[in-house]
Amino acid sequence: MAYDNAVSALGKICQFHRDSIDSAQVLRMNSLPYIYRSDREILGPNNQFLPKIVSVFAEVLCGKDLATDKTLGRMANLLRHLQQTLPPATWASTLSVLHPQQQMTLQSILSS
Repeated sequence: MAYDNAVSALGKICQFHRDSIDSAQVLRMNSLPYIYRSDREILGPNNQFLPKIVSVFAEVLCGKDLATDKTLGRMANLLRHLQQTLPPATWASTLSVLHPQQQMTLQSILSS
């Protein structure tokens, strides 16, 4: 429970204080928590938090030196899992919130 709270707090710091922190330093973690399909609390009702989660993942995956290779691989695997298990319309809607460059990068990562 404490770990989940710490990760949540870190996410909020990155979200609301982006201009006053070194995000590369803050996001340099060895691992990120996994989001399990059965954990509706994380994805929210009707997957309402999914676009924000994917947006954060895209920022890290498209960034330079924001996470270890191991973490990047885990994030890509999680996104592949979501892509395969979510309805196509939900996945497409989720990707639509990303910048075009992020969309292309994610599609490249997910197709490999």
